[in-house]
Amino acid sequence: MLFRFLVFLYPVIRTLGPPLAGLLLVAGISLIGYTMLYGAELWSWLGATACLFLSAALALLCHSYTWWLFKLRPQGCLFIPIK
Repeated sequence: MLFRFLVFLYPVIRTLGPPLAGLLLVAGISLIGYTMLYGAELWSWLGATACLFLSAALALLCHSYTWWLFKLRPQGCLFIPIK
């Protein structure tokens, strides 16, 4: 199920993944700066942590996309054509 979902989202992950990860990284760093400057509210820290975590997860997914497809493939269905 997850394998098919990753294959279906291939164009989105490959084109929009790295810029979105960078945008989330900038948003997380900005939220940390805002929270340190104007007061430490819990929601700001949670938002910054969530942005940084999602940025790292998306960057890892974009960088290791083919590895994830290999690991999550259906077992016994590896087709390697030999000519």
